[in-house]
Amino acid sequence: MYNILMKKRWYVAWAIQIIEMLLAGLLASASNLVSAPLYAVLLWAGAPLAGLFTSCRAVRRGLNNYLAFLAPAPCLYLAHALLWGFIPQAGPGLVTAFLSLIGAAAGEVLNQRK
Repeated sequence: MYNILMKKRWYVAWAIQIIEMLLAGLLASASNLVSAPLYAVLLWAGAPLAGLFTSCRAVRRGLNNYLAFLAPAPCLYLAHALLWGFIPQAGPGLVTAFLSLIGAAAGEVLNQRK
């Protein structure tokens, strides 16, 4: 069983990244219940930084760097849509996608230096 998972470890890395980003998106979206400034900070800074971190970690776990930046922005939109019934404005998703791209590139560089 372990051997099968190691051959397909990128599936596991991508699943972990998707779960982490869904939780980060739910946290950012649910913060609207606490206060609007906190919601704005988490939506515009917290979720993108989570995308950066999860993309880097997913590449370090074995996911291709070209695939690692794809999940964070849709996960943010999906989490917001599940909680509120609509998606947020495009800006936070674009920032999340950009920082996720940077995180995936950083993970690839770290893998090459190892």
